[in-house]
Amino acid sequence: MKETMVSVIIPIYNVEQFLNKCVNSVLNQTYKNLEIILVDDGSTDESGEMCDQLKKIDKRIIVIHKPNGGLSDARNVGLDAARGEYYAFVDSDDYISEDMIESMVNCAVRFSCEIAICNMVRFSEKNNVKPFYCPVHKEQILKNKDKFLTLNQPSVCNKLFKANLFEDIYFPKGKYYEDTFIYHKLLYRAKNVVLTGKDSYWYLERENSIVGGEQYTDRYFDFIEAVYKRMEFLLQKQVQPYAQEACLSLYAAVSNAEKYIKKNKNNENKFKRARQEFYLAYQQLMKSRKNITAKQKIRLIILRYFPAIHSKIY
Repeated sequence: MKETMVSVIIPIYNVEQFLNKCVNSVLNQTYKNLEIILVDDGSTDESGEMCDQLKKIDKRIIVIHKPNGGLSDARNVGLDAARGEYYAFVDSDDYISEDMIESMVNCAVRFSCEIAICNMVRFSEKNNVKPFYCPVHKEQILKNKDKFLTLNQPSVCNKLFKANLFEDIYFPKGKYYEDTFIYHKLLYRAKNVVLTGKDSYWYLERENSIVGGEQYTDRYFDFIEAVYKRMEFLLQKQVQPYAQEACLSLYAAVSNAEKYIKKNKNNENKFKRARQEFYLAYQQLMKSRKNITAKQKIRLIILRYFPAIHSKIY
């Protein structure tokens, strides 16, 4: 087990105040066979120089400097450089417990799982701490379709992946909610998933971060697109009941957009596309005879044909 290399990919952009804590938490792992890929995504603060200094103190660190292309592009560059048998992702303003990698590799190997998942804890810049994603508190194996239970938290940051799962799969460049675009594909390829039950990933909630700011802005349309692609994929692969759950998730997402996003000429086409994407979910749910009530179908009809009325009622 100790001979298995893990590639830890850390995309970096203007995080000079958080970077040392993040990287040191990876350097201090009890699991030592790591390559730590720091991808400086065109930082304009001291982050790039800090990466070069960190490289000097540990030969496991690889630094890549590139023009700014966004989080997905930085992760993709890291994937292309990675040589490990497993991949892990850490965001540069977060940190991990010292045994995170060891516990996940140990579980993945012992239980023959291609994905291992740990619990996530959220903390603020004021050091307020609360659970973020803690589905279990002891080891649990999810086999067959049960692995899709983890779709409710598609973040790649609290997970360890067998490298071959990423063959021909990349994060979508220029999109928000990039993990939601691909996690279902990785899950589908994995035979088994293991939950470690350990609180190992510490996620910083920042007001000016992608996920820490206002939710219902035009970038929310990327979330709708991601949920649509998840739904489309699961329907095509006939993964039930999770395909139907994805249809319901798309209904909720489009409903939120109609209710909370202010309409203007700039997002007119985005609303049009979201409504078109919702139509597939509408068709699937309206013909469903399982777990869809008459009241739910009425709500679907109102959103489909009278979205303004739906927003006022619901």
